[in-house]
Amino acid sequence: MWVCSHTRILRKISQIRHVSKTHILPHKRIILRPLIFPMFALDICGCILRNMKQSKTIWVIGALIVILLIVGIVANSRKSPSGPTTIKVGIIAPLTGQYGFLGESFQNAVKLAAGDDPRIQLIFEDDKFDGKSGLSAFQKLTSIDHVDIIINESSPTLETITPVVSQTHIPVIQIFESKEHNRDSIFQMMPFSYPLFSDLGKIAEARYKRIALVYSSATDVLVTDADYFKRGLTSQSTIVSETKVVDTNDMRTQVTKILASNPDAVTNIFVLNDGIKFIKELNVQKGNKKIALICDANTEFVIGDYIKALGTSTFEGCLSTNLPDLTTQTFKQEYSERFQANPVIGADWGYDAIAIVKSLIGVPKDQWIEKIGSVSFAGASGHVSFDENGTRLAAVERHIFKDGKFVKFE
Repeated sequence: MWVCSHTRILRKISQIRHVSKTHILPHKRIILRPLIFPMFALDICGCILRNMKQSKTIWVIGALIVILLIVGIVANSRKSPSGPTTIKVGIIAPLTGQYGFLGESFQNAVKLAAGDDPRIQLIFEDDKFDGKSGLSAFQKLTSIDHVDIIINESSPTLETITPVVSQTHIPVIQIFESKEHNRDSIFQMMPFSYPLFSDLGKIAEARYKRIALVYSSATDVLVTDADYFKRGLTSQSTIVSETKVVDTNDMRTQVTKILASNPDAVTNIFVLNDGIKFIKELNVQKGNKKIALICDANTEFVIGDYIKALGTSTFEGCLSTNLPDLTTQTFKQEYSERFQANPVIGADWGYDAIAIVKSLIGVPKDQWIEKIGSVSFAGASGHVSFDENGTRLAAVERHIFKDGKFVKFE
């Protein structure tokens, strides 16, 4: 008689399957299976060995079964845990203040992209385009709301939260320009814009011989913009006077000093409200003297507000460089139909940021940074992919203000 019948062997295998399905909790599977499975395997092995003298065939079959069981145990113990099925997204934007219109359009686009997807939970915070308010918003989102990822729109907020992000390594999808571009957990949706200012310097010195480089110290990004503008000034014959405006409440003194250098043209590297104050005072003091205004992408973004405050003629002939408009018509139409308005700069980047968040569903959190860095898709803002420092690269488009609007020129 057989000490162990075929029926007993099959019964043991069935017990293994039963244990894996009913007696082991999923979160304990890796710990318990290596303990339970070998006991069954050894029982089967012993059963077979006691009969090996009677049948070499049975011995071979038994050995194969044991090998398959061991392979299954190892493979199961190495199985990677799955990622979250829902993602809590903290969103910081200037929903009020001088750039409230940017925040509103950005918020609309984010909601449009998320739709009714129950896997995406959005929590909005207003930074008023202020770094301190942005830091408070970040702390609330991470410490109280316990969000999984941050989408931040404004540059001032990024400057204040970067040191904290460097410590926590929470993924941050940044919309507008950051001061630094490093290999970290921050990914910038706006294509790298600093080279715009180098090119602006090149075309400016081709037209003007005496340039007053005037810029604000209000944010690190503005200071970096000015630095890149200087890099574009390579001609030995160009005379450059530099004014870093710290106190924007005393524009009269600042403009008096600037005009003393007798410039042909002046830059306007300011945030909106400070830029309006600067140009108003410049117009008052220069009188009928012809001094050209050099605009930039920052000025273009809010040119409508500048025109309301200063009129159209102030900007006639103003040079600028900007990113080409790659926003898809499909997105523009979908946005306008939903909100009865046209999207403004940054809205399409916010839309694509949510597309990136959706790609993280089911991905283990410790793989998120790598996953975001490797994305490559056609988005509402054009092709989305990042370089090794988490920044999108961009082309430069040259503009000039003519007949009430900026147009391309070569």
